[in-house]
This record gives sequence, structure tokens and C-alpha cells, in this order.
Amino acid sequence: MAKKSKYFHSIKDLPQVNLTGDKKLPSMANLLLTDKVLVSFIENPPGCVFPIHHHECEQILIMLEGEEEHVCGEEKFTMKAGDICVHPSNVPHGGQTKTGFKGIDIFCPPREDHVALLKARLKEMGEE
Repeated sequence: MAKKSKYFHSIKDLPQVNLTGDKKLPSMANLLLTDKVLVSFIENPPGCVFPIHHHECEQILIMLEGEEEHVCGEEKFTMKAGDICVHPSNVPHGGQTKTGFKGIDIFCPPREDHVALLKARLKEMGEE
């Protein structure tokens, strides 16, 4: 077995978790955790809903493919490939996608509930 690098990663090899717990239309993400940042390579299927929520950390969502009807604070807008949304700390946000989408979420500091999902997944994989 090849030794894992501490510096080089492939998205497909990162641990994958279900962010919403929905088994029918799951929001799946491959997660990369550093000391100061959590990066989530997210893929939501058509019809997926990410409920309105908030958290202490700042979040930047970068849309790569597809579309999402997104809410951030009092604003509602359609996010498409190439769009970016900055979610300040504790501002309610969420969305739903008819087309499905792929994106990158960056959390600073790391979002604790996602870190817990990652640790649970690593434990399942025997890679704590």
C-alpha cells in the first residue's frame, strides 16, 4: 500500500459524508480538514434541499456546476456555475436545487458538526 502524503490529496479519495442525513436525496461531500479550514467538495442531486441553518464559522460557497435557489440572510437568489456566496458568521442560509449542483464550501474556522461527521466516517473506515 502506498504511503499517504500529508500535502497531496485527490478529491475522490477524501472521506465522503452525508451532510443532511437525508437518505433519499443526500447532500454528499468529500471533506478535507486542516488546522484552520474545512473544505467541502459538495454534490447535491436534483431535488435536494439543504435546510435553512446557521453556524459560528464563516462559509464561502463556490458553485461549479448546476444551479441552486439560495437564501442568505434576507436575500434570495439563483446561484449558477461561477457564482460565489459569502455567508457571514451566524447568518441563516440554505437552499434547494432542481438541477443538482457541484460546489466547494470553505469553512473558517472548521464547522464543528461537519468535523464530527468526518471523524465518525474516518472511524468507520478504520482511519481515525
